[in-house]
Amino acid sequence: MIPPRLEEIERKLRDAAARRRYPEVARLAREFGEATRAYAQSLPKGDPRGAEAARKLADVLSWTLVMMRAARSSCAAELRRVATATRYSRPYGNPSPPASINLDA
Repeated sequence: MIPPRLEEIERKLRDAAARRRYPEVARLAREFGEATRAYAQSLPKGDPRGAEAARKLADVLSWTLVMMRAARSSCAAELRRVATATRYSRPYGNPSPPASINLDA
């Protein structure tokens, strides 16, 4: 059984990652790791709850990394779309010259 404090930090970390709050994610990941270590060290040697806490830490941090990579990929794709769209647009107020045909040539 994981202590409620660790579950609360995990919930906050997952929420911050889902909302792309990067400084908060970094702070909460560090806090989660430190709290997990303190919990594992408070247990008697060989207690299986220590291994469970370590697995939980690895799972949560792996999930967070996947979320951060997905967010970075999404941002990069959006920047590519903006760059492509602006490449073909004209600045506002610069109308293109009207097309003309010279028939006297």
